[in-house]
Amino acid sequence: MSKIETLKRMRKEYKAPDDVFEALLSQVEGQYIPKDPAIIHDAIYRLAQEQGFRELLKDFHFDTSGISPFSDLLDRVLFRLEISGILGTIEPKFERYVLSRRSKAELLETYREKFSPDEQEILRRMSAVFENYLRCAGGGKVVAERQC
Repeated sequence: MSKIETLKRMRKEYKAPDDVFEALLSQVEGQYIPKDPAIIHDAIYRLAQEQGFRELLKDFHFDTSGISPFSDLLDRVLFRLEISGILGTIEPKFERYVLSRRSKAELLETYREKFSPDEQEILRRMSAVFENYLRCAGGGKVVAERQC
């Protein structure tokens, strides 16, 4: 096997923190998420505390000494997603990220191959909880079966 084939295989098998967050975004039902780092960091921090989600979020470490949890890694992931165009803002106030259907569909297709069926189910559940955390933080409508 050539080095390039080995690298491709490793890239396909290795689940980087970016992959986990992108897979989470691919499952988000809505088209927008708040462009507020404190809200996003808090939501991922809370997810990482939940037993069923810890394994997939184990690379995200948070500093909780400030007003809200902060992860250097998550900050870099968000920056890379902005630079790559996966997360964009089109409104004048830049208050929300836009998750285009096309981007979400492309991410979903990529991560169907990378994550096992069990991990995909965990990501679906994690995404629903993530959206609920965002709604609670933003004061929006909360899914009936979930509480803030």
